[in-house]
Amino acid sequence: MQPMKHPRDALWNRLAFVLALFLFLPTLLWLVEAWLSDPYYAHGPLVLVATLYLAWVRRRTFSDSPRAPSNAGALVLALALAVHLWALVWRAFYLSALMLPLAFLGLLAMLFGWRIARQFLFPLAFLFLMVPLPLAERIGPSLEGWAATSATALAQAFGVPAQNDGAQVFLPNSTFTVGIPCGGLRSVIAIITLGTLFAYIVRGTVLARLLLFLAAVPIALAANTLRIALLFAVANAWSATAAMDYFHNLSSPVLFFAACALLLGAAHLLRCTQIRWEVILPE
Repeated sequence: MQPMKHPRDALWNRLAFVLALFLFLPTLLWLVEAWLSDPYYAHGPLVLVATLYLAWVRRRTFSDSPRAPSNAGALVLALALAVHLWALVWRAFYLSALMLPLAFLGLLAMLFGWRIARQFLFPLAFLFLMVPLPLAERIGPSLEGWAATSATALAQAFGVPAQNDGAQVFLPNSTFTVGIPCGGLRSVIAIITLGTLFAYIVRGTVLARLLLFLAAVPIALAANTLRIALLFAVANAWSATAAMDYFHNLSSPVLFFAACALLLGAAHLLRCTQIRWEVILPE
């Protein structure tokens, strides 16, 4: 039989949660603005919704597990808040946002203990994938050259007489430049997010699910390569106008379904074919 919680404890829990949100308010506002303006992280709100749902599924943990507040949780919270405040001073909002999951993990451990906090490890870790990181400027130029080269090679395998010089791709009737937005970074970020959630909810060995998670990057790059190669094929068969005005607008669904098919294929090879319904459905 669990001891009855004092009303003041419940009030303190709510106040601590509200205080943590208030301290992170500038970062939360920055996150919303970044989601609305950064096409690489337009999926951010979906990550937040998925996290809130997964946390809600675990709500019975608070009543089913004994409460054992931990001082170590307070240290984790203090560390997260210290880095958060330092990041605010330097306006490194992405670093501050990365402290959000850590702060709430420490808060849970401080108020309820590590046994309860561990039940929320994945939902909190999943929040990292909603944080816009300054990757486009650093990784984008490398990816655009790789995407152009790999897509040209695949198009040649389809019989398309394509040649490339760096990010420039030459066809008999047109020339394309594979820019940073088409380099595959957006696909990698989105598919990593999808693959992470998928690897969590499927049943399989730890190693198999880890390999499924790691497969998200090559799967995203392969799907993006296929999309660009098909665009070259359309341009060669008809025209650059047909490729850019029609196929290009339809290429995102093509990319998404190709990535999903590859992800499902990888799950089948790794024997991760059943869903762990207990982690996504409330009891």
